[in-house]
Amino acid sequence: MTGATPPQIRTPHYTVRIDRERLLADVTGADGGSWGRLRLLASVDTLAGPDETVRVEAVDLERHEDGARLTVSCVSSRWESRTHVVDFGPDRIAFGATVRGRGEITTVRLLGGARLPQGVLPSGAAHHTVFSPNPDHPWRVARPAAEPAVISVNGEGGEPGVGRWLFTPAPTCFGLSRERTADDRRLPEGPWLMLGLAARRRTFVEFAYDPTPGGFSLRCEYEGHTAADGTFTTPTALLIFGAADPYEGLRAYRAELAARGLVPAEAPRPVPAHWLQPIFCGWGAQCALARRPREAPGLSRQPLYEEFLDALAGHGLVPGTVVVDDKWQERYATCRPDTDKWPDLGGFIEDRHARGQRVLLWWKAWDPEGAPAEACVRDPEGRPLAIDPESSAGREVIEDAMAFMLGDLDADGLKIDFSGRTPSGAALRHAGPSWGFDLLHELLAVAHRAAKRAKPGSLIVTHTPDPGFLDVTDMIRLNDVLHTDHPEGLPPPSDTAVVEQMTYRARVVRAVCPELPVDTDGWCLPGRRDLAAYARAAPALGVPALYYADRMDLEPGPVGPGTWAVVAASWAAHREAHGLTEPRHTIVRHGA
Repeated sequence: MTGATPPQIRTPHYTVRIDRERLLADVTGADGGSWGRLRLLASVDTLAGPDETVRVEAVDLERHEDGARLTVSCVSSRWESRTHVVDFGPDRIAFGATVRGRGEITTVRLLGGARLPQGVLPSGAAHHTVFSPNPDHPWRVARPAAEPAVISVNGEGGEPGVGRWLFTPAPTCFGLSRERTADDRRLPEGPWLMLGLAARRRTFVEFAYDPTPGGFSLRCEYEGHTAADGTFTTPTALLIFGAADPYEGLRAYRAELAARGLVPAEAPRPVPAHWLQPIFCGWGAQCALARRPREAPGLSRQPLYEEFLDALAGHGLVPGTVVVDDKWQERYATCRPDTDKWPDLGGFIEDRHARGQRVLLWWKAWDPEGAPAEACVRDPEGRPLAIDPESSAGREVIEDAMAFMLGDLDADGLKIDFSGRTPSGAALRHAGPSWGFDLLHELLAVAHRAAKRAKPGSLIVTHTPDPGFLDVTDMIRLNDVLHTDHPEGLPPPSDTAVVEQMTYRARVVRAVCPELPVDTDGWCLPGRRDLAAYARAAPALGVPALYYADRMDLEPGPVGPGTWAVVAASWAAHREAHGLTEPRHTIVRHGA
């Protein structure tokens, strides 16, 4: 450091002591407890090789009225230079790095990095529990500090070890607690330190908390699809102090992103009353009829949906919104009805409109079925893998599908699924500069704009509760209750596990996207007891949603009148609370 170097930085929320030789910041909270030793180091690896610190050239500290700024200049094995900047504010610390030179970026590591001759050096950890806003485990909400956590736009329920698809993406912010928890369905008491990410361009596919024994660092995976040509600045790692619980911390994180101009400031949005009407989605009813899970898409059929709705009316349940689910389309990309299964989808929608109901159509994000190869992200052999929203042909496919669904068919909106199929892989080829989070945002932006152009009042439902996606969604769905492919997919012995898990998800959404209504979802549920329990809880979490019409997929036998009475009472209370009127339903196709 130049001149006299203060031994420490003190604010009302924390104290930092800097080790200039080892590039460590020893952080203590306002309560005197340690938050660990932050490694003031980063690495920006490229396709050509890793970025290693050869030596440190300068460490400069400048004090100012609200805190201090530390600048660390390094000689890099890969870049012409690498400079780290650490801003110490009153209640937060911000860390980032800028490299100079050229390269195709693969991995960015923050609060840790490679330094010769020691290898990768992490930050030192003093926390014992980590909170992730991404529901990547069937039941728990807390994990030990030694376990990794990933927030991503990739995930797949049918693949072991990557079940992080329910929120794609979740907000890019983890919570740290010094306390241990004996029950991973419960969060320990505060204080909590939030560990978030801020970036204007997010061309990475995942943001990860990477632990080591006694340490951690943060990692972003770019997969070689982002080229530095002159300079590249990493995302900023944010440490936000003083949260009593991680939900309060997520609210502070959203406010910080807004203050940086990265997301809109929190403000009420007009929400049409009919968006709050109870939802029936036919997927669960399809699954309940299927002998095997793979048969369920074949049961998206017009006569069956009419039977489902008649059955619900017989139970005293008339949904305000009906979701026609997978696979009503002949081909996923082009979104024309399969007329063998839906001989008159437009007529079905018109009939529901006459009854005072709205109809949403299920849209499978990314699927290239029926799209020309030039409209797609492709593998090295030229095979189309996903619609490419940055190619003109890809945009045309999406825009044509939206115009047909919301214009020609007169549907009232979309339930968008499979955002976790965002393409990933260094060898993939695509048209534009975006990748990862930004490519998913572009896909949804093209769809959202085209949908609103075709039908301005249409409702777009996604499972993207990251505040950077506020401009491309109208409602956030909590997604599937169970991870049916996970070895711990069924709930532990408890009458409350389902409600606890979905409450956690809803609290995440409300913390970072409070202006958006919540679709509470509800497939698949373990049994009738859980159906009743979740029906009671759903109005407090968002818009009640129902996936079953007569029977369930995991518990044999028809659902009895007592359970349906609970659901009907919940819907009635929700409607009364929001001043909603129940649509009418007259059984005209199948007799009284």
